[in-house]
Amino acid sequence: MNYFLKITYFTLCLTCMPLKGQNMASIEAPLGISFVYGFDYHPLWYTNLKSTFGFGWGDDYIAGNWYLLQYGFSIEQRYYYNMYKRVSQGKKTFNKSANFISVRPSFTYHQYLNNMLIDRRIYSCPLNWGLRRTIGQRFYFDGSVGVGPAYYTYHKKWSSFFDLHICIGFKLF
Repeated sequence: MNYFLKITYFTLCLTCMPLKGQNMASIEAPLGISFVYGFDYHPLWYTNLKSTFGFGWGDDYIAGNWYLLQYGFSIEQRYYYNMYKRVSQGKKTFNKSANFISVRPSFTYHQYLNNMLIDRRIYSCPLNWGLRRTIGQRFYFDGSVGVGPAYYTYHKKWSSFFDLHICIGFKLF
């Protein structure tokens, strides 16, 4: 079979941006919008480039009211390990509807605003397990959970990173 690189997805995604649990003291889960470019070059392999913008807010007894702006960029390499099994069982595989494992190196920039402005950058590379399911012709659900290392520039140290990604997307073309 001949495979070639082609852009197969450009999607707009309403997403719960990746949860970041740092030292189990705080969890941030802003809502956001993602733009995803997908590259399809093999039935089992898939690469996407994602840029994300999100907004969150909260209230706690230490920081008081706070607001969060979050920008992110990631490159994700997926391997759909059960694609052939779904085909043999007669299940839908349209638009890569299958389970996957992936590696997602990413850069995230946070900007907090409560009593003062705090800028933070996070570099992470979680290993994820996830699934993608098509809803109709253009909509899809995409979710993954993973863990990996992250470097927090604000604290200048490495730490563990928990990644929970939930997305309802619309395929633009």
